[in-house]
Amino acid sequence: MIYIDIKLKRKNFDIEVDQVFDDGITGIFGPSGSGKTSILHSISGLAQPDTGCIKVGKQVVYNASENKNVSVDKRNIGYVFQEGRLFPHMTVEKNIRYGEKRFGNKGLGFDQIVDMLSVRHLLHCKPAKISGGERQRTALARALFACPKLLLLDEPFSALDKNIRNQIIPFLLKIHQVLHIPILVVSHDITDLLKLSHRLFLVKDGKCIGHDHYLQLIQRKELSGILGANSLLNAINMQVTEVEPDYGLRTLKGVDLEKEVTIYCLKNRKKYQTGEMIKVFINADDIALSKVYHEDISIHNQLKGIVTDIIDRGHLKLCIVDVGFPLIVEVTSDSVKKLAVSKGSTVWCLFKSVAIDVIGQG
Repeated sequence: MIYIDIKLKRKNFDIEVDQVFDDGITGIFGPSGSGKTSILHSISGLAQPDTGCIKVGKQVVYNASENKNVSVDKRNIGYVFQEGRLFPHMTVEKNIRYGEKRFGNKGLGFDQIVDMLSVRHLLHCKPAKISGGERQRTALARALFACPKLLLLDEPFSALDKNIRNQIIPFLLKIHQVLHIPILVVSHDITDLLKLSHRLFLVKDGKCIGHDHYLQLIQRKELSGILGANSLLNAINMQVTEVEPDYGLRTLKGVDLEKEVTIYCLKNRKKYQTGEMIKVFINADDIALSKVYHEDISIHNQLKGIVTDIIDRGHLKLCIVDVGFPLIVEVTSDSVKKLAVSKGSTVWCLFKSVAIDVIGQG
């Protein structure tokens, strides 16, 4: 757990944060220049707040009133920067082991880390000879080898294309699954953050304007300015219950979901196994609403649910539908009127199998 209560003067505004972060993954989101990186720098010790206190686990790393400011190298915090910042003259192995003699290693072993992040085949390579995704995995391995109590990731995906991002995200999920340490991720892409966690910390002009589950945040009208321009994504934890390798079909089942969902996964490189836990992503505007079930159409996925809320977004409406889990559906205002949909309405949510993306959780 992380406790942060600080004030830090900046040129255009003052950063003021008084928050507690749990041991999960939290996405930090906000406009460029809103203070996101400054918050990470304060936690890590790269910047010193003017007043306040920061506590990581049981260790107080900064307390202005006690004139306490633990140095960066003694805070036990892993920091992965946007560009990785690997030493170009060192091999991947030497980069990972950097600081071993000074800090030691009392956590995961070297072999466990390189296997978990799939970098063993890169150990003798220099950073210039490996891909952007491989460099980020190496930077993660270096941070983990120092046995951190907290992992900070500052725009870890911004220099990577979509395919490489989707390769890195499962590794981050696996890291959290194994280590159970808090992970704070700064990104300007809310879709990337939602693939990691539903919990968001929204920042604007150095202030926290929201810290909650994504579903709760999008229902707050005052946050429409920061969230309204971004595409909405459903991120759902599910389990593979059946595999059809010849056609790339996967049958999935969610917690408390009676109806199974068949999806088409040929665009995913990984072959998923029965019983495996995965994360399923569906864009809100890829889902259609109907008042009835349709027999004679090619759409496999038709989930019955109850509308629990309707959020106004101008000419668009967000319908929150309980289908065993909350599903966000983006439709036009005209469609809502035509279907006579309101809170409490029974509806069917229709979406094509090819509209679904999947990432394994390790």
